[in-house]
Amino acid sequence: MKKVILKLSPLWLILIPFSLAFSQGVVTGLIIDAQDLPFIPSAAPKIIDEDGREIYGSTYVDKEWLEKQGIVGYAKSIAEAKVNPRVAANPLVVKAIQAAGANNRNLILSNEDARKIRELSKHLNFLEHAKVMIVVP
Repeated sequence: MKKVILKLSPLWLILIPFSLAFSQGVVTGLIIDAQDLPFIPSAAPKIIDEDGREIYGSTYVDKEWLEKQGIVGYAKSIAEAKVNPRVAANPLVVKAIQAAGANNRNLILSNEDARKIRELSKHLNFLEHAKVMIVVP
C-alpha cells in the first residue's frame, strides 16, 4: 500500500490566518465598546488583554499616522463609530471588559478578542494606521 504525504507550502501558513480577515470582508479598523465602563478618554490610552499584555498603544502606531490623527478617535455610539472614516467600511467591533490604569484611562479586552486582533494585525495595517475608535458613555 502506497502512502501519500501532502506537503503544504509555507504560503498556507500565511493564507490560513489571512482568511480570517476575509471571512467577513477585509477588516478596516477596530471599534472598542467601552460605553458601560468608567473609562476616561485620554490622548494615549493603552489597550491590554486580561493577562496585562499590551494589544495597542502609542508604540503600535506609525509616526506619520500618529501625527495625522492621534492614537484613537472617540464616539458616543457604535453607530457613530461605524460611519467614522477613521475605521472605514468594515471595522471589527469588540467590547472592553474593564477600565484600568491610572484614572481608568486604559481598557482591558478579553483574551479571545485580543487573540483575534493580534492575528488580524499580523496581515493588516489598521493598528499601525491608528484606525481605532473607542465608544464612550
